[in-house]
Amino acid sequence: MKRLFAAVLTACLLAGCSSSAGTSASSSQTAGEVKFANPGTYSATAAGRNGEIKVTAEFSENEILSIETESQETENIGVKAMNELKEEILSSQAVDVDAKTSATISSEAFLTALKDCIVQAGGDPEKLTGAASASAGTEIRTEADVIVVGGGAAGMTAAITAKEDGADVILIEKSGVLGGNTVCAANGINAADSKVQLNNDTYKEKGGSVEGLEKLQMNNDDAKENLVNAFAENSGEVIDWLSGIGASFEVDIQEDERNPEQNYYMLKDMTDGTTAVSLINRVSAELEKQGITVYYNMDAYELMTDETGTVTGVKAKDADGNDVVFSAKAVLLATGGFGQNSELVGKVNPALANAVTDEIAPTTGEGLLMAQAVGADAVNLDSIQTFPAVIPGYGMILPFNLPGGFVPDALYVNNQAQRFTAEGFEIPDAILAQDKGEVFCIFDDSGMNDGMKTLLNNGIVVSGENASELAEKLGLDGAALQASIDAFNEDIADGTDDAFGRAENLNPIEGTLYGYRFGVGAHYFMGGLLIDEKTHVLNTEGKPISGLYAAGEVTGGFHGTFRVDGSGLGDSFTFGRIAGHTLAEETK
Repeated sequence: MKRLFAAVLTACLLAGCSSSAGTSASSSQTAGEVKFANPGTYSATAAGRNGEIKVTAEFSENEILSIETESQETENIGVKAMNELKEEILSSQAVDVDAKTSATISSEAFLTALKDCIVQAGGDPEKLTGAASASAGTEIRTEADVIVVGGGAAGMTAAITAKEDGADVILIEKSGVLGGNTVCAANGINAADSKVQLNNDTYKEKGGSVEGLEKLQMNNDDAKENLVNAFAENSGEVIDWLSGIGASFEVDIQEDERNPEQNYYMLKDMTDGTTAVSLINRVSAELEKQGITVYYNMDAYELMTDETGTVTGVKAKDADGNDVVFSAKAVLLATGGFGQNSELVGKVNPALANAVTDEIAPTTGEGLLMAQAVGADAVNLDSIQTFPAVIPGYGMILPFNLPGGFVPDALYVNNQAQRFTAEGFEIPDAILAQDKGEVFCIFDDSGMNDGMKTLLNNGIVVSGENASELAEKLGLDGAALQASIDAFNEDIADGTDDAFGRAENLNPIEGTLYGYRFGVGAHYFMGGLLIDEKTHVLNTEGKPISGLYAAGEVTGGFHGTFRVDGSGLGDSFTFGRIAGHTLAEETK
């Protein structure tokens, strides 16, 4: 489901956010000089992540007066990032601002369209420089009962819950937007015995129960029973709480052959397109309603401890690289996995050394590494779920967006421009075996569907009138690519793929050519910091590290070595809720 958002500039998006600047920098143009020779209102479009982004800007002779956007970007990521950029630009009257991390495609499309509007207004974007620093002049509150590191589902849920229970909370977020990798989840959320489930005839007929959810989850190798029980016993209350802040759930019984047991426990809220996005929108709105202090672009890098080993705070760097020390009675790590740290991925799982990632948040593993530096234990770090078709910097290409579907009407070639497998969706081993795990999808106009057109418009897919032109854009050898195309076309002329045995979509590749680079994506990290059922981080002797807590994908033990579909979201929201209660209780 797609929604049309018309976003107009407002004041600071979240109470206490550090993205607003107290001191504006002036434009490099001389004061009084006419900046816009054709004052008026102008519009332009550019390709965003989910389609066209329309920007409408009003100009006087010397000032950008207003900026409005219309798009189908995700509200809490792309739209929020564009709102923050609008705030910075209108404040500074300068457009030399950085695209927002976690929403780069949306941000860059917004800036492209705005610069088009500036040119239409008779201005020169290159002269509109001197944007204020994101943290300039901002006063930062550095002491609280609880410091939450990470603004995804687990972090926001914990922060809200702790605040509801009476704790003073500060949340710091590495990127410029909330949501983390939670928004990448494509399915629903698992829970047991929530009100919506207990009122559902199918759930009751199937015998849904807390015990049934425990059984489903315990089928996983190495899953910790205490964590599974804590999840199942608290999950229903979490769904009820989410419903109370605006979520609208429906029971969705799953028939998924990947699970050893039928999943009777999934719920969905498709209000804003996907369950993950819908829930992130609800909790981020509640975070703002609760008045919780949030600092963006704050990169935590070290935990502080006292002489007894108790964690007393966290050190971070702001957007300008300045050190900021946050002191607290407790620190919660909710920093997600480490998909953006390819070195660490390869270290813990050498088979994935060539993997890319579909994670959009800056997940480089700081939470895991900081905790290990103070003695934390970690389990199952090599248990990493992969997706077989991921474009670096964009994310997973779902089968329905591929030219031809699960068996694409296309060629896959490696960085030597040679075909290496029967093209399909579930071929991660063949892709990882290629040099750097780097492969390319090559197709023609027959594969140019709406999804590919969007990727073409924003430069992720490139085109060429012939193999040589396409190869140059992809960094491949043109002659080798032409030879691979010719060999395929000749091979399948009789209706069979003698080289690799592909049985479907055996059509010649000809005419205008298109291509993109992709690889196997490290998608979800089942392993991480070992916690107990109250979210205390445990040391290598199995004892809690005083003052240190963790929730969500940064933790391990709950999933074991396999993630049941729907339990990723369930993990983050449920253990985030448990953590919030624990934090408030233990910091009073």
